[in-house]
Amino acid sequence: MGETSLAAAKVDELLREVRVDYTRTKLVEAAVSDLQQFLLGLSDVEISPSLAGNFVYDLGVSEEKCGFRFQKPDAVEVTGSFLTQSVTKPVQNVDLAVRIPKACFHEKDFLNYRYHAKRTIYLCAIERVLSRRGRYQKIEWASFTEDATKPILVVYPDVATKFVLRLIPAISTEHFDITKFGLERNNVREAKSKEGLALPTPYYSSSIMEDMLFLEHSSWLNSHLSKCPAMRDAISLAKVWLRQRSVDGYHNGINGFLMSMLIVHLSTSAGKFRISEHMSALQMFRITLDSIGTMDVLGRGIVMQKSEGKSGSPDVKQMKSIFEVVMVDPSGRLNLTYRLTKSVLAELKDDALRTLDAMKIPRDAGFDTVFMTRMGFAAKYDCHVRVEVPSGASASPLCLDQGSWRLYERKVETILCRALGERADLVRVLQRNLPAGWRPSEGLKGVEKVPLLVGIQFTTIDIAFRLADIGPGADDKEEARKFRAFWGEKSELRRFKDGKITETAVWECDPTQRHLIVEQIVHHVCRRHLAVQSSDITVIAGQLDFGITVRGKDQAAVMPKILEAFENLSRRLRTMEDLPLRILSVQPLSAEFRYAAVYYPQPHPLATEVTDSSPLTKAIAAGLDPLEVVIQLEGSGRWPDAPVAIQKTKLAFCLNIANRMQEMWGIYCIASEDAVDILMDGFAFRLSILYEKDRTFINREKLASALSSGGALPMKVGTAVSDAPASLKEDRLLRSMHASILHGLHGQYPAFSPTVRLAKRWVASHLFSGVIVEEAVELLVAYLFVNPAPFRRPSSRVTGLLRFLNLLERHDWLLAPLIVDINGNIASADEEVIMSQFSKLNRDSSNDCEGPSMYIATAYDLCSQTWTKDCPNSKGLKRLVAYAKSSSALLASKIMSQECNVKWQTLFRTPLACYDAVVRLQEQSLAHPSRLLFPADFDMPAVVTKKQSNDILAMISPTVMKAGALAARNYLLIGFDPVEYYVKDLRERLGESCLVFYDHLGSDVIGVMWTTSSGSKRSRDEKITEKIDVNAVVRHLSEAGAGLVASIHLSDKVRQSVSVNAQPALPVRSRRRKS
Repeated sequence: MGETSLAAAKVDELLREVRVDYTRTKLVEAAVSDLQQFLLGLSDVEISPSLAGNFVYDLGVSEEKCGFRFQKPDAVEVTGSFLTQSVTKPVQNVDLAVRIPKACFHEKDFLNYRYHAKRTIYLCAIERVLSRRGRYQKIEWASFTEDATKPILVVYPDVATKFVLRLIPAISTEHFDITKFGLERNNVREAKSKEGLALPTPYYSSSIMEDMLFLEHSSWLNSHLSKCPAMRDAISLAKVWLRQRSVDGYHNGINGFLMSMLIVHLSTSAGKFRISEHMSALQMFRITLDSIGTMDVLGRGIVMQKSEGKSGSPDVKQMKSIFEVVMVDPSGRLNLTYRLTKSVLAELKDDALRTLDAMKIPRDAGFDTVFMTRMGFAAKYDCHVRVEVPSGASASPLCLDQGSWRLYERKVETILCRALGERADLVRVLQRNLPAGWRPSEGLKGVEKVPLLVGIQFTTIDIAFRLADIGPGADDKEEARKFRAFWGEKSELRRFKDGKITETAVWECDPTQRHLIVEQIVHHVCRRHLAVQSSDITVIAGQLDFGITVRGKDQAAVMPKILEAFENLSRRLRTMEDLPLRILSVQPLSAEFRYAAVYYPQPHPLATEVTDSSPLTKAIAAGLDPLEVVIQLEGSGRWPDAPVAIQKTKLAFCLNIANRMQEMWGIYCIASEDAVDILMDGFAFRLSILYEKDRTFINREKLASALSSGGALPMKVGTAVSDAPASLKEDRLLRSMHASILHGLHGQYPAFSPTVRLAKRWVASHLFSGVIVEEAVELLVAYLFVNPAPFRRPSSRVTGLLRFLNLLERHDWLLAPLIVDINGNIASADEEVIMSQFSKLNRDSSNDCEGPSMYIATAYDLCSQTWTKDCPNSKGLKRLVAYAKSSSALLASKIMSQECNVKWQTLFRTPLACYDAVVRLQEQSLAHPSRLLFPADFDMPAVVTKKQSNDILAMISPTVMKAGALAARNYLLIGFDPVEYYVKDLRERLGESCLVFYDHLGSDVIGVMWTTSSGSKRSRDEKITEKIDVNAVVRHLSEAGAGLVASIHLSDKVRQSVSVNAQPALPVRSRRRKS
């Protein structure tokens, strides 16, 4: 990859922001010097192990073994990134190595955690004197490399600096005989096998050697970085990259120190000089990722260049047999990556490879994807598991070669990896650490109480959600026994079509519930092998299903029937004779056909060939959502040219089609000027005609050539469309192209459908139905699947929704277009057109943006002149982004939450206090009351209250039902939604004085917000009723919604600013109409 000038410029700007100016660190240097002098001047004193009583007890060390006389440190040395000048903002630490005197230890204190106990007691004594000194903002406890057995002190100096001082205990190689720390030796006497034999304790020994070699490592790094300052910038880039991918900050995660050691290693002879001092920081960073991802240097094991004076060669083979990842330090004695696991390495390699792919983008080397996109743990994985660890689940004693909580975490990871098998590419257990605000007096048992979080990345949905796990054949006795032992009662012998008889674990569920199969598996194996209850296990999989289900059932299960009915309709239309022009094609338009509808129409008993006139006994819904379909006729030169004449000709065709359908098959049809509604097989199909000369927003000049070549379909650049239709809904050519492009996404990416449905439900539930059109939401979700970098494509609905919210929140709509290239039809020349057109727009954050506020470019609309041309406007987009930011943070916190009883419904509850007026609707007057997620909950006094209507709009009245099916069919409300008509009426009445917000999918509230004459954001003290006749607004809200409105509420500010006339209860006027 060649380093482009744009990429270099962006990297330079990033480095300027994250670098520390070491010429302006005098304040923190003075604080460091003061602390060093103070610590080196401390007096000797006898200290009691009771300073860290519970900590010492949990380590299994008796107080008699860890008492000692405190002596001042041998030295307090600046170390770490501040010494090497590689501090990377916003994390600004000054690491101070506090070298504990050898006299504080007994020669055998390396045994049985006595060193760890004295290490912490020594820090407790320092904390006590620092607290008494009173020169610091605060002093907190943390852990070194997230190791709970190795606490450190974090001191916040009382000076104007963002730096914090970390006091890290260290010892020299002379404190203990270093030969005692061989990997085969036992240094924790209670670590024994079942037969009572002493077991090796390599992890325990490594934790002590880490402190012994701490200063040597820092010195080794500093000596190499001082020779090549450019590597400091490469280290800063690597740290930014690590933080954005959330792989640092955990006990078994790779941190900035390990990445620094790796980068320096690659510049030495041991690293084959892959990095040279003549390279730029970006080139060094790329080579480092290539070494991790492509060359797998960590997987094969690393032996670093030896420090001067060091002899002998490390036993790498032995280290590989013990540790999962090996990076031998310059001394040849310590594996720096002894904490890392295979799952961490797999995650790191996957991130590195995806980053390298992103860096192939020629324009700016994928800068935003690589360095600016945050990959939180919640958004990174497809499925998340939270395990509440019961007390006593871990082994006793608490600490052997590793903490018992670490052994439990490894056990959980092993069990889940085996249970999921091919279903998961990666199972990542976040190893636990000390809780916030921890103190040594609390001991280590608090670590065990922290819930265990697991992230799971699926291979493919087809594999992850399969119904059976097939085991060994019946003739393989030993493997079959192991299979049954693991799966328990779930294992059974099954014969398959090919004649094989195998052990099989079967997971039965409804077709619409297959995304919950992984949840079943996790619950089963955790209950069986971890001795936990179902209530202790939470699998994030179906928590948001309530948003797209009705009475607990997913209406998408009806899709096979819809497709069957559509095929039946298409066949009949194409075989229809005696029409002036033959029907060439029948194409679906509705979102249902591309699996993008939130709710689906269910088979209706009256939408069939009804012949029975006997009274109906069961309640029947009156509302029926139509499925829109367009037909294309064969060509003819006899079509008129005038738009009105074309419309009348279409009407004649529709009437002819309706008559023929009724004559030939007895199908009930209702014709109108725009379309014909055909009731068959339980559904209503709304049929319209697509004519090549229809008004459209698409550029006709390039339409024919683009269709023939399969290329892009750009809009006219810089000119208005003279023959544009009245609305987007009437542009059948545009909608047809949109439907065609998105139709294949569901089959290619099965998670697209539930993700886009949840995204639409979230948009509507926060009353943004009039702010952004559904097709724009579909394009936003499609972008997540066709351009997922730096993530994998989402394979679950919860993760998909979170990434949708992140996209809304994080994309810089003011400065960059969003290019959605679903089928790869946008060429580089088209991208130049998009960027050129976008750069011509005057986009200023302080004013209304010129052009579309949400610039979404597609193959058929390079200049974003369709779905987002007029909405959302700049204010609507700001509100949408603000709500997305709040909701994404809420959803991520719920995924990562340590609480069991998480209320997921709050994600779809919208705050109503921001509106000046709120209209509550009568539930029984809604078109689909069953789609109401939950009644609105707000504290706002009513100024108008209406009597409840006795007429239930959603159901056919009992009187009509007595007249029979034929009569009842005339009362069907096909495509009628009173809320849509009410909102349209309000906007016509109120004009630009008010903004109306509503939920077209099903809510019982409508929000109304006053607008100001200036159009700017109103100040806190501004009278919001200025130029607004509140009484007139209330009257319009009441009169326009007669029979639909239950009550009208005004905010406190509005009521305090004006005296509102009480409105009497108006008579209920029916909104029912015949189709």
